[in-house]
Amino acid sequence: MEAAAAVAPGRALDLACGAGRNALFLAERGWRVEAVDGSAVALGLLSEKVRERGLQTRVRALAADLESRPRGFELPPAAYDLICDFYFLDRALLEDVRAAVRPGGLLVASIHLADPARPREGNADFLLEPGELREIVTVWSWEILHYMEGPTREDGHRHPSAELIARRPCEVSVNYGLTTL
Repeated sequence: MEAAAAVAPGRALDLACGAGRNALFLAERGWRVEAVDGSAVALGLLSEKVRERGLQTRVRALAADLESRPRGFELPPAAYDLICDFYFLDRALLEDVRAAVRPGGLLVASIHLADPARPREGNADFLLEPGELREIVTVWSWEILHYMEGPTREDGHRHPSAELIARRPCEVSVNYGLTTL
């Protein structure tokens, strides 16, 4: 909510959207949202809520297995003003996510962390190591607007999470008008 309030509505992607609560939130605030998930049941629930709320022109639900190769869904470069990723981790997809955010756009994420107190719980492939998300975004040279690791603020999650709001830098090119003589 904080991230969406900080920027003017534009084009957003809700990655691994589930039943689409974030997609609906964004659409109700004027965003054009593509909501992607591999669950037909979840997308059916989202589509029903979209119809009930009259958001058909704002939300486009897309079915795609985000973990398979090829995914069945490609992220176009510099296409989104905001990408949100809540509780889904596919490290192989992160570079595509980075490229898909427009210069000046935001990545908003909350992803589960491995819990040192419970090392045998959860699949390590789907859990971040402490500091990992911050390190990834730092390597990208993005501005980190918010970062926190610890207990998740949402009910129903037993793993701690890493929360991130990061802005892709605006790419500036300077042309001095010099010509070769």
